Amino acid sequence: MKSSIAKSIPRSLWYLLGKGGIQVILLCASSWICAQETAKLENPGQQAEWRADRADPRLVPAAFGIWTDRGGSSWSVEAGGNIGRIGSTMVNSGLALLVNEEKFTPYQPMMTPDGKELVLQGMPLDSLPGLRVQRRIRLIDEPGGLRYAELFYNGAAESVTVSVGLVTNFSGNFKTFLSDRGRSEPLLLSETESGVIVMPGASQSSRAFLFTLADPASVEKPSISSQNRYGLTFRYRLDLAPGETRAVVHHVSQVVIPQNFDRRTMLELSRPFALAGLRGTFAPDWKDLVINAPEPAGISAKSVFQQWRNSIPIPPAPATDLLMIGENTRLPGKIEGGSVALASPYGLAEFPMETISAIQGGKRRADGKSRLFLRDGQVFSGTVSIPDFGFRPVDGSILELSPETLDWLISSGRSEQEGWPVETLAMIETHDGDRIRILSPESIDLVLITPWGRLPLSLDSLLWLRPDVSGLGWSAELKDGTKCTGLFATESIKVTGTDLGEVLLPQDRLRHVLTPASLVDRPIPDTPESGALIRLQAEQRLIGFLSHTTLPVISEGVLLEVPITELRRVTRLEGGSETATMPALAPPSFSFERWDGGVISGTFALDLVAVQVAGRTWQIPLSDLAGLELAPPALSAETLSKIEALILRLGSPDWKTRESATRELGAFGYLARPVLQRELGVTGDPEITRRLERVLAGLN
Repeated sequence: MKSSIAKSIPRSLWYLLGKGGIQVILLCASSWICAQETAKLENPGQQAEWRADRADPRLVPAAFGIWTDRGGSSWSVEAGGNIGRIGSTMVNSGLALLVNEEKFTPYQPMMTPDGKELVLQGMPLDSLPGLRVQRRIRLIDEPGGLRYAELFYNGAAESVTVSVGLVTNFSGNFKTFLSDRGRSEPLLLSETESGVIVMPGASQSSRAFLFTLADPASVEKPSISSQNRYGLTFRYRLDLAPGETRAVVHHVSQVVIPQNFDRRTMLELSRPFALAGLRGTFAPDWKDLVINAPEPAGISAKSVFQQWRNSIPIPPAPATDLLMIGENTRLPGKIEGGSVALASPYGLAEFPMETISAIQGGKRRADGKSRLFLRDGQVFSGTVSIPDFGFRPVDGSILELSPETLDWLISSGRSEQEGWPVETLAMIETHDGDRIRILSPESIDLVLITPWGRLPLSLDSLLWLRPDVSGLGWSAELKDGTKCTGLFATESIKVTGTDLGEVLLPQDRLRHVLTPASLVDRPIPDTPESGALIRLQAEQRLIGFLSHTTLPVISEGVLLEVPITELRRVTRLEGGSETATMPALAPPSFSFERWDGGVISGTFALDLVAVQVAGRTWQIPLSDLAGLELAPPALSAETLSKIEALILRLGSPDWKTRESATRELGAFGYLARPVLQRELGVTGDPEITRRLERVLAGLN
């Protein structure tokens, strides 16, 4: 029995709100039908029909024209969904879609009622008659550009391989193209690269085109081919089983040509357009569909440490040494051999056999290198040599072993610690899976370059360090609550006092730095004990001190000088957004909450907020500021005495006295809260308790 519909995908699947440029999402759905109901196949083996007539009823006939984003870039989308040339831009035809080398041909062009998203249904393809294609193109105001969604549904009963080409032709020879890490004209992106920047020729536009093609951590990245410097093609491959769902996301924008092409400049230029910045706007339906920007699992220092502990495929402390061959063979016995010599990319070392927890041979590793797991938690990859290396099974003859052809060899003495390795101040993990311990605070010198200043990362202050979710740079969390993203000040990180001697670690090989403090839950207080908590965009935060004694605020056209000591909180309301190509059109507005409960709405009468961080003055642009939380000022002896006297009056036998004291305590606002909370915990008078709770509830 043939089913008319297998399963509808919610409207949220077809929408992606996000930041800037052109995002292209390639979706291959088991049933790709824009309907609001979900129907299940009675027979799971049946294939769903393509139902173009079940399109979103809220769409209206499309009107093509020129769109201009707030970044100042103009876009002309033509009938096939490709970008047409406007003025002196370097693109003649951009992002034309080829499916198995067949040109996408649309029919029934529609758009959303707000006129900001085109929906183009594709004609059936000769080579893949069971495949249906749809393009969705949406104008993104900030940071600018267009969003493309290429949707694919395999309605055939057989698996198909789909070649998806996105072709851009230029108005003349482009000068060159570079990866977002500064590598010249790559044909494939490396594991740390996410896109390319195409530089115009001498007679072309003053703007370059930035294509973001994948998340840096994704294993699915397109090939890049150049057609005589007049065009570029990005090509993805999708292998689709019947009813299988897949997605590919990428992004393009117009940017000002950079003056320098070093790695740091290119990273900063591409950061606003990273795919990770769009991930929060994906509907839950996308989570398992996107192959080149997969939804990351929740990551924490604890989860990273647990992954380390689970990296050996046998529980700790087996009764005997164990030789593992393939998936099922396990031989108990005894390891034999001398000291283990290691030649790694970071240096040479020799380890006594009794310090080895496990050896993973190069047989099943892609790089062919062996890996040593030490009892102290360290892991080293490289070329391993062991004299007289063998394994004697229980009641058997000795087997000669080679590290190159070994699967796994696990020591019976292995007993991985439940907690942090003894005497280890920090542990570095590389992208190769190596782990290097740090025994001295002076062994490593890390300095993070943020958009606002230099942030030294001492082991005394650091909780942990990890790659930023954008894939561009690193995110550092400190013990004081600071969380900041940036790049390292040097291309290589020097680590001294390791078992390999002095190690020079290229910064693009660094993955994590963990400290024992990172494994302890540390709630971040909303209000700092001293100074200020500065909340920044992208959930970054700083703990520091404001350099200002007053903040100039314009409210309803009136300039007010608000003393810092009177401010409790500053919260961003709206406005002030800016792009990589255009400054903010209007200053952001903020709410300024006072300790006495008063609230001021207005804008800062300054462009930068000066903050003392790590002994340095940082200038924070208002466009980056999300808010401030300030520590409560110290109460004078006179004020404290008044509050304590009012608390005593809460227990008065006279009702009017109790009511008056309650109102007066409330008038002190948040300044009285620490004293009220302290007294609430020690008083035994039910009436005082009730009234203290009433005042505190009013503050909340």
